[in-house]
Amino acid sequence: MLSIRPAAGTDVDALIAIDHVAVHSTDRREAIAEWVALGQCHLAERDGAVAGYVALTCSFFRSPFIEMLIVGAPHRRTGIGRALIEHCIALTPSGQKLWTSTNESNAPMRALLPQLGFEQTGAFEHLNPGDPELIFLRWPAAEAGAC
Repeated sequence: MLSIRPAAGTDVDALIAIDHVAVHSTDRREAIAEWVALGQCHLAERDGAVAGYVALTCSFFRSPFIEMLIVGAPHRRTGIGRALIEHCIALTPSGQKLWTSTNESNAPMRALLPQLGFEQTGAFEHLNPGDPELIFLRWPAAEAGAC
C-alpha cells in the first residue's frame, strides 16, 4: 500500500538514507531539513517504509517548482515517482504553472514528465558538466488546450 504525507522532522534521517546524494552531501542534507521545516517536503511510504520524497517549492520565479524528486533504489520503476508528481499537481493552485527540471541523462524522468502533461521548455548548461539541466512546464488546466 502506498501513502503520501507531509514529511516531519522525525523523517529527515529516513529521507537522507534513501537519497544517494544526501548520504555524502552536507548541502543536500541541509536542503532536506529545510524543505521539511518549511512544509515543502512530502514523502511516499510503501508498507510503512519511506520509498521516496518530493520537494515542492516556489523557488522558480516564485512559481510552484518540483525542486527535488527522489525514489529509493529498491522502489524505482514501481510508480512512486509518478505518484509523487501527481501529488504535486494536485497541490498546485488552480491557474498556476508547475515547473520542474531534470538532467538530460535522467531518461526515466524525461519519459515520465510528458506522460503527466509536462513539456520541455528550455535548458541550463554547466550545472553538471556535460549533462544539461532540462526545464519542464505543466500548463494550468485552463491553458492546456484540453478538448
